[in-house]
Amino acid sequence: MKPAKVNPGFKASSNHSPAQAVSLPLAENEVNDTGVMADKSKSSAFFWLILPAFFLLKYTSAIPSATELMMVIATLAGFVILFEYSLQVNDKRLFACIITATMTGIIWAPYNAGAAAFVMLGAGMCQRLKNTRAACTALSMVYAILLMANASLELPSEFLLPALLFCLPVALVAILLEKYRRTDDQIIMQREEIANQARLAERERISRDIHDVLGHTLSVIVLKADLARKLINTDLGACSHELIAIEHSARNILREVRSTVRNNCTSSLNAELATAKTALQAANVNMTALIEQCSIPPSLENVIALALREAVTNIIRHARASKCKITLSSDSKNIRLTIADDGTVQANRAIRKGCGLSGMAERTHALQGSINIHQANGLSITISLPLKGTA
Repeated sequence: MKPAKVNPGFKASSNHSPAQAVSLPLAENEVNDTGVMADKSKSSAFFWLILPAFFLLKYTSAIPSATELMMVIATLAGFVILFEYSLQVNDKRLFACIITATMTGIIWAPYNAGAAAFVMLGAGMCQRLKNTRAACTALSMVYAILLMANASLELPSEFLLPALLFCLPVALVAILLEKYRRTDDQIIMQREEIANQARLAERERISRDIHDVLGHTLSVIVLKADLARKLINTDLGACSHELIAIEHSARNILREVRSTVRNNCTSSLNAELATAKTALQAANVNMTALIEQCSIPPSLENVIALALREAVTNIIRHARASKCKITLSSDSKNIRLTIADDGTVQANRAIRKGCGLSGMAERTHALQGSINIHQANGLSITISLPLKGTA
């Protein structure tokens, strides 16, 4: 089966969240892979139930007595129970099953040469042991029991020869097939683990991106709605202007959420600077921007723009600041973004990292960058990203 792929252009169902919609194709493949594992195990195991047919060949030409018929039925019924039990265990109890199957064949040997099938089935059970060494040990045990029984009871050659000749190849083939099956199962489990990690990573990405998109824009909408409420009775023109801005912000957030779900959302630094200036002005925060003109790789620009968006959102929502300074600088190795405000932050109080700051740190660390948060006369956040190896 081919590894599951996530379609980046999917549309979320009305009954599922975006993160749930991403996980659906992967979950379906996990169910299919598990079903394949179970079907392979069952088909491999119940194939062995064909062998007792050789035990019944004698009775195609000879009618058994009533006593022998009852013994045959009891033996086959008991063996089916034993075989089913052997499928549930793979420790010392399986050794007991192997010995029981072998002894069943030896007991029947004087009366039915086809009982060699039970010995072969006992050898075949060796495949169920945990490792190849244990399986080979069990197979050696089967041969030892046969040889000791022959030395004591002089087993019929028509029973002994097939048992000795076919037990080894039957058991070796079974052990190899089981080894390959377990290898396949491990590969499927690893594939499921990779798919699970991919699903979790996709959920985290969507969570971070939606938080950044919604958190910033909704903060601006709340500020403008509050301003419009205050202006409605004093300046209808200004109130109308703020309402138009709210509509524009709402349309932008809808477009960005759709882009985020489709995993093609990128942010421009210049656009974020313009949006930050508008949002900070609405919150009565004076913004100063010192932006060095430099070439920024797209992957770094997206992380820097999202960091700027989150920092500005936090200033509007929590800082109670009157000034904000944004600085972008670079050298031959790194590019740095600093967002500083003069808000009310206690110098000795730890900053509680929510989804926004955590997402900012995760994006920065993913590009081998660093983030530094400094508290003194406000809050300062500095992000440093390496220029080498980015595109």
